[in-house]
Amino acid sequence: MPTVVVTGANRGLGLEFAKQYKSDGWKVFACCRNPEAATELAQLDVSVCVLDLLDFPAIENFTNSLDGETVDLLINNAAVHDGTAVEGFSGIEENNWVKGFKVNVMGPVLVTKGLIKNLSASENPVAATIGSQEGCLQTYNTGGTYLYRTTKAAAHAASVILANDLKERNIPYVCLRPGHTKTDMGGRDAPYEIDDSVALMRQVLAKVDMELTGCFIDRNGDLIPWSLDQDLNY
Repeated sequence: MPTVVVTGANRGLGLEFAKQYKSDGWKVFACCRNPEAATELAQLDVSVCVLDLLDFPAIENFTNSLDGETVDLLINNAAVHDGTAVEGFSGIEENNWVKGFKVNVMGPVLVTKGLIKNLSASENPVAATIGSQEGCLQTYNTGGTYLYRTTKAAAHAASVILANDLKERNIPYVCLRPGHTKTDMGGRDAPYEIDDSVALMRQVLAKVDMELTGCFIDRNGDLIPWSLDQDLNY
């Protein structure tokens, strides 16, 4: 039975990842900040774990709790946003911005660092961050949404750095773009359904190997360029 760890599993993409992997017979460690409020997650036959990415000692406690557990797949999905329509400077809240960097950037790095032994125990380990087009500088043509854009850009950078650090351990690390999906963050007008986005990303994750480590991959499997001198296909 393969094992997956999913952060931010109380709703949206994280909850759907937990549902789909559980349905396919995986052992699922579904992480969220407040399990008592995660009523839909509680209905799944998965291991629900307390994980607050703002609490760094708690991250270490969580990863230590999985000592001896093989982790085949790690999905760093948890993220925070500064609103769906924040324009100009009006949405800047310094404290929330700091929290955004802790959750969206530092959290995935620390969770991955803490689970290196668990991933190394797998025959075919894969680790990933859920990225966003909003973290791609070459796509910006408006201002605003500072928290989400800057933290996702940093999360992309952290993914590449993680990929480099994990190469010697043969653990591929990738960044995935789910596309604009109908989640609390994406909004009801988003074009993609949650189950479709997750199903497509699962297909991508199933094909990830060391040749793809450090890449940004779209939900349809296309590689998204990191640099400005590459052609954009999205």
